Amino acid sequence: MKKSLVFRICCLLLSWSLVSCSSGEEEEAATDPDTPVDITLKSASNAPVANATAYLFRAPSTEANGRNPTLALAKGTSNASGMVSFNLKNVPNLPASGTLHVTVLTGTDNTVLGSAPINYTKGQPVKQDLVVTVPTSTTSYAHGFMPTTLTPELAMSEYNRWKTTQVVACNDGLRLISENPQETKVEAVGFGMLLAAYAQDKATFDGIHRFYNSKRTPEAGNMMAWSVTCNGYLDKGSATDGDIDVAFALIVASKHWGESYLTAAKEILKVVKEKVVVPCNSNGKSIYVLGPGYNNVAWGGCNMLDLMYHTPAFFRVFATVTGDNIWNQLADDTYTLLEASAHPTTGLVPDWQTAAGAPGPGGRAGYFGYDACRAPWRLTLDYLWNGNAKAEAWAKKVSNWASQIGPANIKDGYELNGTPRGTYGGNSAFIGGFAVAAMSNSQTTVNQFGTEMAKLKDTYWFNINTRVLYLFTLTGKFYNPLAQ
Repeated sequence: MKKSLVFRICCLLLSWSLVSCSSGEEEEAATDPDTPVDITLKSASNAPVANATAYLFRAPSTEANGRNPTLALAKGTSNASGMVSFNLKNVPNLPASGTLHVTVLTGTDNTVLGSAPINYTKGQPVKQDLVVTVPTSTTSYAHGFMPTTLTPELAMSEYNRWKTTQVVACNDGLRLISENPQETKVEAVGFGMLLAAYAQDKATFDGIHRFYNSKRTPEAGNMMAWSVTCNGYLDKGSATDGDIDVAFALIVASKHWGESYLTAAKEILKVVKEKVVVPCNSNGKSIYVLGPGYNNVAWGGCNMLDLMYHTPAFFRVFATVTGDNIWNQLADDTYTLLEASAHPTTGLVPDWQTAAGAPGPGGRAGYFGYDACRAPWRLTLDYLWNGNAKAEAWAKKVSNWASQIGPANIKDGYELNGTPRGTYGGNSAFIGGFAVAAMSNSQTTVNQFGTEMAKLKDTYWFNINTRVLYLFTLTGKFYNPLAQ
């Protein structure tokens, strides 16, 4: 009888335990309702992005564990309407509310095309748009070497840091700060429009373009005044490099957002050609050069010019879109200027020169400084895109010299013979220019410079602007728009 009673008690306890477990499961399921998350992927032009792979992470994409697919909570592919869907009911161990991150990745290196935080409360549907970068067909260049020591993710991360630190609102537009945060220089406007065009960041691009148009002056021949504030002018004359970059950025933009941008580019190029493209004589050879600026009349030119204002790869694109061969002539004549001024051993060129190659006219800088440091980038593009042999030869020479110095030892200024006159190192404006030149050289050399570039964290306005331009170029993002 005692055994029978014990048996019945055990059965009751077991039955109660099973019921309790079952009830607990039902209660847990009841507190974990459907929580659909529908994300619509769109391009910068508002078109749906289909067949893109999106991941759900706990961490943002700026952290390594927020862009590693093996750590994703869920994965989905966007449909023809650009929508990718998740249900948080299927994700274990989530609190009742919080923030997750949807990140779109592509390629074997898991390049981030877009990412956004998702704020959720269980049981409440989430619908959100996510603008992503649409990858172009260009992942490398027709010529040269790309460093394996840099990633597109770093380039875009630095682009975002640039945008949050250098771009500020001004009336209905956006302007770029300089050393004086109240001042904007046209060269920075050109940098900014190039970066936003290649990042396919339409809102930023259009905002900077509105600012550029608001600062065009009669004194500058209807180009932008080179030094301005949000609501005023510090100098109403022009500086040609900024207008050249703006025109080229508009051509890139036209490939993403339509013909109106190309029309705007052609209008600027017409002004530049009429106002500051001038014929010169360089050691007995007739050539064209870009005058450095316009202030009611053109200034500089044959007796004072800046080689860095010449970007032959841009000029060849200008020739194609305008049908005007003077731009091809200007591209070819750039190498006459280069041959006249480059040091025979180092390859270094001066900030300012005459058409005949004499450095430092009119008391201007005749050494390799903050103007000339951009020349390796501007000239090497003609090799990367077009295979130009003169660009390749010079870029190899100057990158060989810089490699012997060592990327970590590069200073911010040199006499043409290679004697340092700058004292500051760790500067992307200089190291990055030589890094791009090294793309003409060898995989070993460009990787050496890429390793150093990855370490830097410039904050000075000029250095961070050029840093991101160089990173875009080094990681294959600065493509020839006519090759797309």
